[in-house]
Amino acid sequence: MSGLTVEKAMETVGRVAAATTETMPANERASMVLGELQNLIPFVAAEIFSIHPLTGEVAQLAAEGYDDEVLESLHSPRFFELMESLKLPASGKPIRMKDLPGDPRDNWAVGDVLLPAGYNEGMTMCLKTADGRVTGVINLSTESTEHPSDIARDAVAHLCTALANMADQTQSGRWMAMLIGSGTSAIGLTSTGDPIAIPGLPEHALLQPGSALIPVAHQSAAMNSFGSFIWPEANENMMRVRVLPCSNENQAMSAVVCLDNANVGPLSYRELEVLTLAANGLSNLEIGAALSISGRTVSTHIEHILDKLGAPNRAAAAARAIAEGLVLGKVKRYDN
Repeated sequence: MSGLTVEKAMETVGRVAAATTETMPANERASMVLGELQNLIPFVAAEIFSIHPLTGEVAQLAAEGYDDEVLESLHSPRFFELMESLKLPASGKPIRMKDLPGDPRDNWAVGDVLLPAGYNEGMTMCLKTADGRVTGVINLSTESTEHPSDIARDAVAHLCTALANMADQTQSGRWMAMLIGSGTSAIGLTSTGDPIAIPGLPEHALLQPGSALIPVAHQSAAMNSFGSFIWPEANENMMRVRVLPCSNENQAMSAVVCLDNANVGPLSYRELEVLTLAANGLSNLEIGAALSISGRTVSTHIEHILDKLGAPNRAAAAARAIAEGLVLGKVKRYDN
């Protein structure tokens, strides 16, 4: 590819950047990216993988040419340590075999893995976001020592942030939260209920690790369907919690939890408690026992709830509460 010019390279950069933002799964976008990069570098093997934001686990987005043994080496802790020693995560810049300090053959990844597999040159780049997070890695290998050229290397460097955003496993969570509303606080949840920060979104105390809200949201997420409920802050300001399951194959999160101010209309907090327990199938006597109030008081609350919601009966009020998320995520039990 001796005819590669800066102009042609930057045209390819534009097409690759566009491919990273296509509305399709990340693995399909990554495959498109590799296809476009052939116009810069005549590679015989390449891969892009993402990195789990909590565990550091590798998730393959696209790969071609490498056998399992080579991929195992490129995904190993030893290779991550090598990248750290070369300061690749800090720089976010691509490095070729010829750019390595000293004799490249003295580098175990080159001498023991890549050269024996027939790869005589290549490039590695850590994918680094604008806010400094490494979300993945791209590896390219060629048979010819002439490639990647200086022009191709510099062009790939321009793509670091775009590729990092594509590999970012919190990216879809950010978009999901934005769909619900601007300024929404949100976190991701792993399948085990651990919170994952979603960069670029407002923080909130209720979404911090250790919050009582987190296990309730995780329980809702485990049902694998959209969930919505009310959660009071310490000052009894009502917050709307929305739990959205995630199903993308490139996804560290099993769900996204979004938080914003709730409008519960004319219902009081006590009425929300009664309505929540009624929606869970409790009788008036059971509700009274749970809240340490009399059955007559519960009946009065139910009458007020029906009147305020314009519901003809208890079942209709309960159905509306579930449909509109007018239920509390957790009802306190009273001892007096």
